[in-house]
Amino acid sequence: LAADQGHAHAQYSLGYFCECGKGMKHDLGEAVHLYRAAAAQRNMWALARLGVFLEKGRGMAQSEAEAAKRYAAASEFDGAKFYDEGVRHYSEIGKRRAPASFTIQIAVGLLALATRLGHAGTVEK
Repeated sequence: LAADQGHAHAQYSLGYFCECGKGMKHDLGEAVHLYRAAAAQRNMWALARLGVFLEKGRGMAQSEAEAAKRYAAASEFDGAKFYDEGVRHYSEIGKRRAPASFTIQIAVGLLALATRLGHAGTVEK
């Protein structure tokens, strides 16, 4: 697998599948492992997911300070990408095999990150 060969986006994608149990066993521990590997290579999606995991205490100890570090690293990227992905997740509620609550959590996390990054589509004027 590309993830085994250190490909950051493949590690993020496989982590996402582990997180939501798509095509494999639901395993937050493995998702965290894969997200950390991808984040070490500056994958913005993995940095964002680790931020959410740390903020919420999902699959790892809760730490707002560590979450803030991941969000700060992710803030080097364009908030519009997080906004677009959040909207995509939200629009797919009911169409995916993942539980609706999981999809909502992902969408809210991505939209919250876009807001933290100051994306105009999520910030009230």
